[in-house]
Amino acid sequence: MAVLLSIFDTRLGPVSFMVIPRNFNEKIVRKTIKLMDFVQEDEFFIKDDPEDGVKSINMPLNITSKWARGQSEMAQLSVFTMEETPAIDVFKRSMLEFKEQLASDPDIYMAFYTGNRKEYIPATFFTTAEGKAIDHVQLDGLIAAKHDKLAGMLDALNDQLRIVTPTTYASMLPIAAIAAVEQVPIPRSALNELKDLASGKSATRAFTVFRKIGDMMKADLIPCNGQAIKVRIIVKALTPEFIMRTARVIELPLLFTSGICQEKAGRCSYEAYFSVPGNVDETIARVKAGLEMLDNVEKVEISVVG
Repeated sequence: MAVLLSIFDTRLGPVSFMVIPRNFNEKIVRKTIKLMDFVQEDEFFIKDDPEDGVKSINMPLNITSKWARGQSEMAQLSVFTMEETPAIDVFKRSMLEFKEQLASDPDIYMAFYTGNRKEYIPATFFTTAEGKAIDHVQLDGLIAAKHDKLAGMLDALNDQLRIVTPTTYASMLPIAAIAAVEQVPIPRSALNELKDLASGKSATRAFTVFRKIGDMMKADLIPCNGQAIKVRIIVKALTPEFIMRTARVIELPLLFTSGICQEKAGRCSYEAYFSVPGNVDETIARVKAGLEMLDNVEKVEISVVG
């Protein structure tokens, strides 16, 4: 588990500002900060990095600032996890709380101006309206205090998410017994948890997806409403920008994604399942037409989950 706060430097572009823990993998950090070049909107997105065995949950930030161009600091909050199926809802909730904490301090932007970045502070700020010079020592103290506060907030976020562990339920049955009834029974405790989740979401259905991973089969049960569709896209080149454009075209609640897998001859596939609250046929036609218009798309496959 790790958290990263990246910012957009007007001279250098996206840079890592603060990462917890400090010795987190630099290669992963470098790849993650580059996502700021593609994502401009205030929305969550998940980046799967099979090469390094991590997933990042990312959220762009715009922080009001008296010292930045356009009066806003562009930043990105990233949370890293090695969990195969991370608790995305929990991460999102904690990240939104962090965002609210930032917004509650109108001077938190000062934290970004430590060290050499103090050169970015507009010259006009160093003189009051009456022509008096600003006390540099006092200003350095304010900047240091905001930097320490921000570091403490990131430490707290990392500690909070680090203790997020899934509750598991298990059973042991003969394969022959499962094959005889063609059903996998759910432990009573797990079923009660599923009912509670469904009640909290006012869901009437359970979307179930099975995945063969190595020498095992995994299953996920996700409460939802309406129908579900499976979308599979074959592309020549896959970038974070393409994933964001795909999300804007589909515009449906995401149920599950298996991530990105590399295929032969440099082709990539993106596979995901979405909930369809309205007319399924019309939705499929709209999504298919929109996806086929995107650059580098070779094939679009959409099917209804029975």
